Amino acid sequence: MTYKNRMQNLYRHAARITRASLTSAAKHRGRSLAPVAALSSAVVALIGMPARAAFTSPAEGASFAVATENADATKAAIAVMQSGGNAIDGAIAAALALGVTAPSSSGLGGGGFALVYSAKDHKVTALDFREVSAAKSSNEDLIGRTKAGASIGVPGEPAGLEWLSVHYAKNSLAQDAAPAAALATQGFGVSQHLGDAIAMQRTALATSPLAALYAPGGAAIAFGQTIRNPALGKTIARFGAEGAKPFYSGDIAKQIVAAAAQAGGRLEASDLAGYAARERAPLTRTFGARTVSTMPAPSAGGLMQLELLSLYGADSTSSLHDIGFGSSQYFHMVAEGMRGAVADRARLAGDPDVEPQVNAAFDRALEPAQMKARLARIDPRKTHATAEFKTHEEGTTHLVVTDAEGNVVSLTTTVNDPFGARVTAGDTGIVLNNQLNDFSLPADVAGFGVIGLGPNRPRGGARPVSSMAPTIVLENGVPIVALGGSGGRRIATATTQALIGRLVYGLDASTCVSSPRIYTQGTELFIEPMIAEDVQVGLAARGESVKDEPFVKSGVQMVTWDRAGGQVTIRAASDPRKHGFSAAW
Repeated sequence: MTYKNRMQNLYRHAARITRASLTSAAKHRGRSLAPVAALSSAVVALIGMPARAAFTSPAEGASFAVATENADATKAAIAVMQSGGNAIDGAIAAALALGVTAPSSSGLGGGGFALVYSAKDHKVTALDFREVSAAKSSNEDLIGRTKAGASIGVPGEPAGLEWLSVHYAKNSLAQDAAPAAALATQGFGVSQHLGDAIAMQRTALATSPLAALYAPGGAAIAFGQTIRNPALGKTIARFGAEGAKPFYSGDIAKQIVAAAAQAGGRLEASDLAGYAARERAPLTRTFGARTVSTMPAPSAGGLMQLELLSLYGADSTSSLHDIGFGSSQYFHMVAEGMRGAVADRARLAGDPDVEPQVNAAFDRALEPAQMKARLARIDPRKTHATAEFKTHEEGTTHLVVTDAEGNVVSLTTTVNDPFGARVTAGDTGIVLNNQLNDFSLPADVAGFGVIGLGPNRPRGGARPVSSMAPTIVLENGVPIVALGGSGGRRIATATTQALIGRLVYGLDASTCVSSPRIYTQGTELFIEPMIAEDVQVGLAARGESVKDEPFVKSGVQMVTWDRAGGQVTIRAASDPRKHGFSAAW
């Protein structure tokens, strides 16, 4: 089946998901979704120009909202918030559930980033629980990438979720872990996305420790079948009862070290014992009354967002507004801005804990004079050459949760490639990441004037650069947009386009996450096939080398707030590309 046919089938499949069928599924699991005011999945119909297609209405409510890439994860968040938890409890529950139901993307063996808006003090906090390389990592192993274990970093998710629980949650960690532990132990239905991931990775899984669970006897588990993972369920329950300690200095830590060593890695007990999640100042810029807060280094995704908004504006006065959302000139101008951000990533991005100049370099890149000079070089009729910059992220998931108090969590977590390193930690059920593949290779920085391998060079004790970009936008001090995405290197480009759709064009959340997108890391421009043919012709006339987008599994989650007339309306939407599921009430 061609990519275009898969995309069309995806849109049709999403349109068939109704509130009645979802309520029925919830009852089947012994849980009612009666408080949910609206449920959002994806596209109902495509009318006229695809970039202006009609999509389902976002989930709509007045107090709570959840947007994730999996229905079971969304329902886990709903359950803990209905039992007295806040948005942070919901985010923890959803993240743990995604580690069960989307193991190709995330889990306790991975790591990620989170942005938290605390309504009590009107503050946005950035949390970095990215994986860290072993202190004794061999640069030869990290560059050569011949041993699966060499790419395994210290998992950060246990520490990150515990940090969120300690600092912001209402429920106990055990309460928040319970839905995920139950899913793993009692079983869950394989989602379309997980079924596709298993099918695509079937050969690799067949020779890995994951074969018994996901490809028994060489037969890939398919969409709709049931999987039970009691070993993982037991580990999640332990996490709820004991917190992160066993993962960094206990028996689970020993199993992680042993599994990595058996696969050729250099992790030692001291690497895990020394790990800590890092609270960082968010990367923030203000545009009029709007303040955009996103993830700082070692993320580079937020840098792209802020560069594009700095170039073109963050409201309806933007120079993009009058040229029309989804037009050929619009896509071209956005692509040109992205190419500049790609170059900045290659030259500037790294782990600020080991490259102290990185934060200052980001600030210099965003200086108004720098952005003005770059804008002057962008020609609406011409495409500029940019060296190809390849990153290596793929398996990732994102969620957004908000509550009646006004707290917001935007959280991205990942194991990197599908099923990470395809290594499990003993009898824990934990799939270990291969995140260290995100360090730069020589080909990644070629043509950018980078000395050596630049600030993202492989080394021990460092966090590799990521595209993950959880983002929260405030207007007059209160949230108006929260979003983030998955899809590796397409996270930055996808979230940037969704953010522009909302801030510049005022599009609803569902249209922002569902509309056809472009992707570029160089001179080639990859476009989704739902983009109209005349737009493609216009792009070619502007010098764009247009090609079909080969990567369908990127996804954006978004929550928006409208405060007209003194009433608050919250809307949530999940990307149809990964069959996401949103709820609001």
